[in-house]
Amino acid sequence: MSAGAPLALGVDVGGTHTKAVAVSRGTLEPVASAIVPTTHEADAGVAEGVVAALLAVVGRLGGRAADVGLVGISSTQAVNALLEGDVAVVGVLGAASGREARRARRHARIRPLEVAPGRTLRPVHAFLDDPDPDDAAIDRALDELVGMGAEAIAASAAYSVEDPRIERRIAARATDRGLPACAGHELTGLYGLELRTQTATVNASILPVMRETAEHVEAALRRAGIDATCLVVQGDGGGAPFAAVRERPIATLFSGPAASVAGILRAAGVRDGLVVEHGGTSTNVAAVTGGDPALDYVRIGRHPTCVRALDVRVVGVAGGSLMRSEGRRRLAVGPRSAHVAGLPYACFSPPLVDPELVEIAPRPGDPACYL
Repeated sequence: MSAGAPLALGVDVGGTHTKAVAVSRGTLEPVASAIVPTTHEADAGVAEGVVAALLAVVGRLGGRAADVGLVGISSTQAVNALLEGDVAVVGVLGAASGREARRARRHARIRPLEVAPGRTLRPVHAFLDDPDPDDAAIDRALDELVGMGAEAIAASAAYSVEDPRIERRIAARATDRGLPACAGHELTGLYGLELRTQTATVNASILPVMRETAEHVEAALRRAGIDATCLVVQGDGGGAPFAAVRERPIATLFSGPAASVAGILRAAGVRDGLVVEHGGTSTNVAAVTGGDPALDYVRIGRHPTCVRALDVRVVGVAGGSLMRSEGRRRLAVGPRSAHVAGLPYACFSPPLVDPELVEIAPRPGDPACYL
């Protein structure tokens, strides 16, 4: 390979390990690679592992780091946050007026969403019944939501796909006071206030952690002197500017599985088949027909959203999954993985003799039913 050939740098964030590799953009020949444990417990969360993997590869490239013109990142962080119930409390601020207000109030009041066994996303709600609320009215509603524990805001107004002004003002007022916020019309142009509100609620629930990740990754690239186009793999298999992670993290829900399917299609030329990715935290299954992956609307547990992605079945059962008790004679597996509890993977341990069964809560707030 000649010196100065353009390079691409790819990072894959899994539930267990974070991998980075630099390749020649012409031949895809690997030039440097690194693998580090995914850093769930670090102050910066999994972003710390992303930074460590990036900097390790950059160090191994030496002077060739300047040849990196493209950085691509795929991550299971968004879907694992939902699988493991690590989400923010979302304040849903609905809005409508006149005859629509009563029905809109009902459709914008999202019921609790079970995102993982024993973990439920429980939004709190407020409503603006005003055709043109002023800033003071919006601020009072936001104060009400913060008083109920809201850590992020989902703005959802009737007919916002046609007239998004109120949603934009709500999101702007929330942002001004340091609250991560999103608006339903930014995520989909589909009608249906309830489904749009549900989509915005899920998106808002993972905004804080995904924004923090984006900030750490962008800072690491600056420190490494890499001035490159940075893309994130989205759940539909496409790529978007990394800044999209800050606003629409729900679009990255199946980023990791989508990247795996793309790799299989390129490397193996599969026309029809199933792609199974078995990791440490989750197992993902996708279908390929006629050389194209199947697409569908993302579902969170039993709950639909307005976001299109690969038709992937994600199960919180994988190589590191802990068993848990669901009663005297019933056992289940996952979604928590052993590394989250600071434990080794049982599949790498020697056979146990006369083991003692202990029930634990892997993280504060988890049910103490894991074995």
